[in-house]
Amino acid sequence: MISPKGRYEFVIDAYLTDFRGKATLPMIGGFMLQAATKHADERGFGYSAMTSQQRVWVLSRMAIEMFEYPKNDTVMTINTWIVSVNRLFTERHFSFEDSNGKLIGYARSLWASIDMETRKPTNLLELYGLSGYIHTGQECPIEGLTKIPTLKDNYELTPGFIVKYSDVDINKHLNSMKYIEHFVDVFDIEMFRDKEIRRIEVNYIAEGHYGAKLDILKREEENGVFVLEMKDKDINVCSTRITWK
Repeated sequence: MISPKGRYEFVIDAYLTDFRGKATLPMIGGFMLQAATKHADERGFGYSAMTSQQRVWVLSRMAIEMFEYPKNDTVMTINTWIVSVNRLFTERHFSFEDSNGKLIGYARSLWASIDMETRKPTNLLELYGLSGYIHTGQECPIEGLTKIPTLKDNYELTPGFIVKYSDVDINKHLNSMKYIEHFVDVFDIEMFRDKEIRRIEVNYIAEGHYGAKLDILKREEENGVFVLEMKDKDINVCSTRITWK
């Protein structure tokens, strides 16, 4: 049987970096999704296998913690593996290495499978072979996925956006990394000169549909820790907690 753990290399090209010459958080998240997709495809539960059963994967929750951001013209290696499977969710972890093999970050993610027509959850225990790839021998020493508070008062309403063509994915709703992109764009560029985002935790709650006007609420919980909420009118679409260092 193929190894439970996948290992994939990604080149940090100039167009993937910010004004500091470092990979952006949305780009790192995009590489994570590519690694997860390749890992699943190679083991028989990727996109084609799922759609043949009228199912698709959806990302439910995620946390990325970066100790160091890879620079332009370097190679980042992403390791990924499955740590648990139950009826509704499977948890997948990641580790990130720089060109010298130094560990520069980790991530945790929680995935569900939904029916392509009803958009309702399907039973992951029915996916043949998925549980056989559980790998528990790899460490992921970052805080687990935690509850993100709802913003009911004392928040700042930032400029929102309208979901357009380049925002949507193959499932026809807001791309998982576009949520992150719009969240980090709330912060002024000067903040990126002095600090870096050490950790971002995202809770995907509802689908952001094409044409929807989404508002972003922001509140600083403590020094350098912000909670943001993306809303479609009264519906909370996505919440995030961002920690700066």
